[in-house]
Order: sequence, then structure tokens, then C-alpha cells
Amino acid sequence: MTSVHGQKTSTFIPEPGEGFSFNSSALLVSGAPTEFSSGLISNSQEIHFTRDNVFGISHFSWAWGVGYSAHFYHGNLHLDVSEDGTMTPVYLVGNNHSNRFATEYIDASVELRYRGNVNNKGRYNRVYVGALFGYRTDSYSYYKDQNYRVKFYNIAGFNRYRYGIYAKAGRGPINVFGFYGMSPLVVDGPLLDMWREARSLNLGVSITL
Repeated sequence: MTSVHGQKTSTFIPEPGEGFSFNSSALLVSGAPTEFSSGLISNSQEIHFTRDNVFGISHFSWAWGVGYSAHFYHGNLHLDVSEDGTMTPVYLVGNNHSNRFATEYIDASVELRYRGNVNNKGRYNRVYVGALFGYRTDSYSYYKDQNYRVKFYNIAGFNRYRYGIYAKAGRGPINVFGFYGMSPLVVDGPLLDMWREARSLNLGVSITL
């Protein structure tokens, strides 16, 4: 009697990488002066469009992309601007007001990506690490209380460029996200002496599609 035993084989076929991500994160400031108290709702919102490039038939790929990001630094630092353009930093007291300064950037990024095997639901483990470079398009200061509201545009002194490293990890469309800014937030103006060591740190979620 002759028995024939079949051997089951499988071939890994790379999944196409995501082309869009939305990152929403809490915004922290490392190296800020002791006078600064960050608000709990400080946040960053980012959108990125990417192009994925697989390394042969493997779990690895690299991607490049472009996007837009906005960063809202809620806290007690108010940047007052006089009619002649002189900026004066004021550290507020009390909680009966809304106050923030913000920056906006056009960003470019490059990622090294790892994607695991796909399950029956089409999901897989992913770990992405990347580097980002951004060019500032706007910066402003906003203050509002019961009797007064003011917004100053094009605040000087904030770094025209931002750059740093980030990582995403998860399974499915929702992932954890972290970013560390290696560029200083302030490079000129009256904030420079006390804010020259300030860097941004983001912790949140990334939705990849």
C-alpha cells in the first residue's frame, strides 16, 4: 500500500501599505521654564499622505509623505503684541480665561515600516518608525475672557523649522503614536532666554487607512 502525504506550504504576500494617517495627540513641552504651566487640553492634530514601497517580498517597506500639522499650546503663557510689534510674554494667573499659542507646519516625512502576517479579518501587527521635517506657515497667540478677546497673528521668535523622530505601533487602523521634537521651539525674541531648551513631545493615537 502506498500512502501519499501532501505538505502544506504558504507564501507571504506583502499587504499594500497605508496611504493616509491622522495623528491626534496630547502635546507636552520638555525644557520649558518653571513659570510655564501647560494646560490639560494642549494638543496636536496632523494629517499625512504617504507612498509605500515594499522591499521585495518581505515584511518591510519604506514610505515617504507630506502633510499638515497644527499644535496648540494651552497654558498660562500669553504673548501680548503692542501696536509697534513689540511682543511681551505674560504668565497669567487664575482659570477664568482661555489662552494658548499655536504653530502650524507643512511637513515631510520618511518611514521604515514593518507589517506582520494578515489574519482572517485583514489585520496585522505594525511597527513604523520615521523622521519628520516641517516648515512653519503660521504662529499666533490667542486670549479670551468674559470681557475681552484678542488674537495676534504671525508671532515672531518661534522656530521656522521643526524636525524630530516618531513611532507608530498597533494592530488594525488605530495605533499608538509618539513624537519627540529635536528642534527648539523658540529661536529668537523675548522668549529665547528662558525657552531655548524647550522641545515638543507628543503622545496619542494614529489612525492609518
